[in-house]
Amino acid sequence: MNITIKPWKPGDGGLICLPLRSNIPDASKHPDWRLVTCPRCGRECWEPELARQVKATGVTGVCTECALRAATTPRGGEQKK
Repeated sequence: MNITIKPWKPGDGGLICLPLRSNIPDASKHPDWRLVTCPRCGRECWEPELARQVKATGVTGVCTECALRAATTPRGGEQKK
């Protein structure tokens, strides 16, 4: 098996972890956070401004649990089509 490790760059894709609303029910201390829906599981999660900036480069924002699941499954937890 050949593996190449290289730095991430915009356009490479990937996932960014968004905090679940069930873990942080009150985000009033974070005025830049917006309530969004995880595109994989449909649960409510918070999207900080930094996540929006990263998503603009082609990264997908998913909830904490989906991000962890993707990190521990082959091919990043891609759903079969």
